[in-house]
Amino acid sequence: MIVLPALPLRNPNVGMVYNFVHFSEEECDQIIKSAKEDQWQAGGVGGYGDKGTGSVQNDARSCTEQRLPVGQAGWPLSKIMFEICNINSQAWRFELGGFVNDDMPYLMRYQATKKDHVDWHMDMGQGQNASRKLGFSIQLTDPSEYEGGNLEFHNISVDQKTLRARGTLVLFPAYWLHRVTNVTKGERMVVVGWVHGPSYR
Repeated sequence: MIVLPALPLRNPNVGMVYNFVHFSEEECDQIIKSAKEDQWQAGGVGGYGDKGTGSVQNDARSCTEQRLPVGQAGWPLSKIMFEICNINSQAWRFELGGFVNDDMPYLMRYQATKKDHVDWHMDMGQGQNASRKLGFSIQLTDPSEYEGGNLEFHNISVDQKTLRARGTLVLFPAYWLHRVTNVTKGERMVVVGWVHGPSYR
């Protein structure tokens, strides 16, 4: 007689995309105003080149970015981490470590004049990306200010109206395919980052 092991505990949320408004209009304005105009640079692709940086590949990813400025008492990182830990404890229940110095969150800007977009990709990868557990995006721009620029997830249907609501925190597993479609009018600004943790086991 062959004895099989008991079925593993299966979390129904492994493919869940969470989204809810966690940031006020004033907080979104404050984050946008913290951007430094001389700090914008082209977004790279890869994450495992020299010093963990990627190379610019506009066909795959076109946007400008800068490290998210952090103010007194660690804001807005402190609020972002608080919200993510609460959500994770009820959803994926991943073992998390937090933000890491060589992969801190970014402010990202997508402009219609450059047809900015990001092709299908996963946030987990090689090098510094290997310990990413959760990816997140915070919608800073009012949806009336741009067209296109939809954040989409492979094989997961999420209402675009809710994802585009200003102040929305979108949270998802770093292993899930997603993309941002071309911005066709105006400009879209978001905070994008990743929470790291130990290897899956």
